[in-house]
Amino acid sequence: MKIIDIMKKSPVTFIFFTISLIIFIIARLTDPENIRFLALSNSELPERWYTLITHGFVHVEPYHFILNMVVLIFVGRWVERLIGSRKYFVLTFLCILAGGTSIVLWGTAGIGFSAAGFGLLFYYYLAFPMEKELYFNLPNVVLPILLLLVSVIAIVFDLLGSVGHIPHLAGGIVGAICLFIFRKKHREI
Repeated sequence: MKIIDIMKKSPVTFIFFTISLIIFIIARLTDPENIRFLALSNSELPERWYTLITHGFVHVEPYHFILNMVVLIFVGRWVERLIGSRKYFVLTFLCILAGGTSIVLWGTAGIGFSAAGFGLLFYYYLAFPMEKELYFNLPNVVLPILLLLVSVIAIVFDLLGSVGHIPHLAGGIVGAICLFIFRKKHREI
């Protein structure tokens, strides 16, 4: 996997990665407060309306950045090839927006690409539900079901409170809805 190949075949994935990387580097090399204006906080709306989208590119902790970027690069690029760059941009934008909207509705704050990451995971693994690309030769449909169950259990039992389970679910639902809409126009990958 060469960077030039990713840029050519998955340009939107590359752009999303680059934006996230630049913001992450700024947060790590300076004070994270320098990027706070991009994070979504209910208390700063409607003045900072743009944070409904920009929060999706903000990561402060290395594990958070790495996990989200692994999903973006290893799943997002295949989704982009499957549906094309324009639809992929729309899918990702809607997943981030859904995650941000859920943050606003629940009166919290948040950062990160994970709502979009869930949307991409749901899209890809539900698009090929019976393919066996997971560990233990499990069918792909197992991953979205497992992510859904873990998120619902975490919400019900108030587990891992710092994790945005509701934005994850919002992104996953939007990914599944977009699959229903875009499915007939899939490209060969």
